[in-house]
Amino acid sequence: MKILVVRLSSLGDVLHLFPAISDLRLCFPNAEIHWLIEPAFFEMAGWHSAVDRVIAIPLRRYKKTWWKIPGLLRQIGRQLKAEHYDVVIDAQGLIKSALLARLSGADVCGFSENSAREALASRFYKRTADVAPGLHVVEKNRQLIAQLFGANISGDADFGLSGFRQKQMAQAPSFDAGKNDILLLHGTTWSSKYWPEDYWLKLTGMLAKEGYRCLLPWGNEEERQRAGRIAHQGGEVLPRLSLGELAGVLLHSRGFVSVETGIGHLASVLDVPGLMLHGPTDPDYSGILGRSCKHIASGLECSPCFKRDCPIPDQETGLPPCQKSITPERVLGECLKLFSKIHGQGAC
Repeated sequence: MKILVVRLSSLGDVLHLFPAISDLRLCFPNAEIHWLIEPAFFEMAGWHSAVDRVIAIPLRRYKKTWWKIPGLLRQIGRQLKAEHYDVVIDAQGLIKSALLARLSGADVCGFSENSAREALASRFYKRTADVAPGLHVVEKNRQLIAQLFGANISGDADFGLSGFRQKQMAQAPSFDAGKNDILLLHGTTWSSKYWPEDYWLKLTGMLAKEGYRCLLPWGNEEERQRAGRIAHQGGEVLPRLSLGELAGVLLHSRGFVSVETGIGHLASVLDVPGLMLHGPTDPDYSGILGRSCKHIASGLECSPCFKRDCPIPDQETGLPPCQKSITPERVLGECLKLFSKIHGQGAC
């Protein structure tokens, strides 16, 4: 049996699908599982032990040359049809992902009209799964596989990364990280998820006084410049790293503090201790699931709003009230409690 899974992006959403891929493998032990994904996440999809092949489709690369997209789609269609898939699973639930899944020529299944992110996407599916609202996104994905294929999802979520984790732990990281290092994961694509820069700066200084070094990764020029400003209080800006290299640094560090972003979810599923700050998002829907991780939510009435841009920013600063209400002192206190509980008292 040959199965194609379609989930194009983003980093956190891709990771949230990993347990469902493990469930799929248990349901079909001898199946060949392929994954259609954006190139930015090509490397990560291949980390899952059940994924046999990853196929990249660079749609975002064609935004400025949109007239070339039909040629790209014809090429991808020929490539997918040549694989002769028995079934295709659209795990994204968008019209775009449903149409790409249909290029395979095989039967496509996915979320029902009530469960898909875009209801019209369900019109392109041969079979659908009607998943109840309010579930954590990991559970929602696992329910998709259970309803479509009868998979047993009674066990704990398996992210399929044990082999990748062991490999990373066995080799030296690309940047010399150690047990006194805490990664500050400050980058995000939602303006409403940004924790105030002066809060990061203050937290860096307070952690330095406790004997920790704060490491600051970045993925673009704006993030690099922000990391440089935050590092002035006792941090260090990392060189530009691939996802795999950053995972290695995380695994060799003390832990992390993160806004609700994909790298934070990656750290969590690799069982790196840390905190995730939730302003506009809900921990019950997309919170980190690591055994050594904790959420911090604002508790304001307006949160979670799930808005990319804050609808009621602070009039003086323009900052989201939910992020502003999570103080550096509160984050420091939770950091020290968490790392003390896991590693023993203080930095070593």
